[in-house]
Amino acid sequence: MSTLEYSWNNPADAADAAAFAGRIIAQAPEYISHGEIQTGLSDDGKNWVPDLAERYAQDFADLRDRDLLVGRASDGRVVAFLIIAWEESPRRKFAVIEDMAVDPELRSQGIGAQLLALAEERIGARGIEWVFLESGLGNEHAHRFFERAGFHMTSHVFARQL
Repeated sequence: MSTLEYSWNNPADAADAAAFAGRIIAQAPEYISHGEIQTGLSDDGKNWVPDLAERYAQDFADLRDRDLLVGRASDGRVVAFLIIAWEESPRRKFAVIEDMAVDPELRSQGIGAQLLALAEERIGARGIEWVFLESGLGNEHAHRFFERAGFHMTSHVFARQL
């Protein structure tokens, strides 16, 4: 795999990144965590909404307080993305990696590590000391990846549908 071309917040990337996210992430229900329920990408915490790509398209077209990193292969295909949300409480500014995906055929080649390194550089440039992410309970391959990258579990999230 040749080196990817990365870009931040390029409006020309939004539609392609949303189609990629919808296609790749829809194949992995183990990816679903509380954030996907909170943002309406999963209605029940077990299945993706049928119009997942369209919802990503809406989100990526209007980033607001988020930054979108897109990785393209030499042929122009989107093969990876990561999105950071910038959050602030009265006492702390922090970043949340809301979503991250790499084409399954290209995993274990260092692309995920590149995405995280670029994200951490961007986060650090803002003087932010904490970055959070979440991962679905069954997404064990991702859990091991994040732990190798220095992340550690800090809590369990409980939810109940009423």
